[in-house]
Amino acid sequence: MNRLIGFIGKIYVPVLFIVMEILALNYYASSTSYTKAKLLTASNHVMGGFHRYLSEIGDYFYLRSENDMLLEQLASMNNELESLKMMIPQDSTGGFGMQEMGEYTYMTASVINNSVTRQENFIVIDKGARDGVRVNMALVTPDKRIVGYVEDCSENFSVAKSVLNTKFRTGGQIKGKDYFGSVFWNGVSPDFVTLSEIPRYADIVRGDTILTGYSSFFPPGVLIGTVEETTLTQANYYEAKVRLATPMTRLGKLFVVNYVDIQERMLLEEGLFD
Repeated sequence: MNRLIGFIGKIYVPVLFIVMEILALNYYASSTSYTKAKLLTASNHVMGGFHRYLSEIGDYFYLRSENDMLLEQLASMNNELESLKMMIPQDSTGGFGMQEMGEYTYMTASVINNSVTRQENFIVIDKGARDGVRVNMALVTPDKRIVGYVEDCSENFSVAKSVLNTKFRTGGQIKGKDYFGSVFWNGVSPDFVTLSEIPRYADIVRGDTILTGYSSFFPPGVLIGTVEETTLTQANYYEAKVRLATPMTRLGKLFVVNYVDIQERMLLEEGLFD
């Protein structure tokens, strides 16, 4: 009982103040139609802002869901496009038609872990063997920028070798020119990769766009970056410093790309280059 009386003694002043404020506001609100209108306007303003805030939160989650749906549709469209390519026969001259390009299939995935500060960086995605992911499948952004390729899979997750990995290798091509080289990361800056083995007579300049080419993992034409500067090596080859197009520290949704004929191609190339 003494505790109850002591508690009431501590809070009765603020409680009395709140009650008096409520009575005063009620009296003020009831005094004239003008004050009623003013208070109603003020309360509507406050509640309107509150509801707008809640609506924006709802819209954010709705847009995220809608974005996932759009990415799934985009992956489906890419798959349909690749199927259509395979249906186009070789041209009448006997040259290479669309059928020779190979077939790629796409699925969506989300990044759940990503390192960028090590010499050998890896990316973990939320799709695994159960979803159809296999070793050597490529990872690209939804707007087709280079990310990495799958190294290992469990049932529900996969680990990919990031482009920011000193053991990463792929082929690169100067856009619009028939010159190819090898793309790798030198382990220094997460913003740059290196394009090497470009012939001395090649026309390569600052600002040139570098795309994937002659790759066992990536579809042709995936964006790698733009040339920042070039150096002529002692072996009379150009080595280009390429600004990476992919924001590797801000990866979210990705496409997992499967080159259907990769196993056949890799077995054949192992026999040639071993």
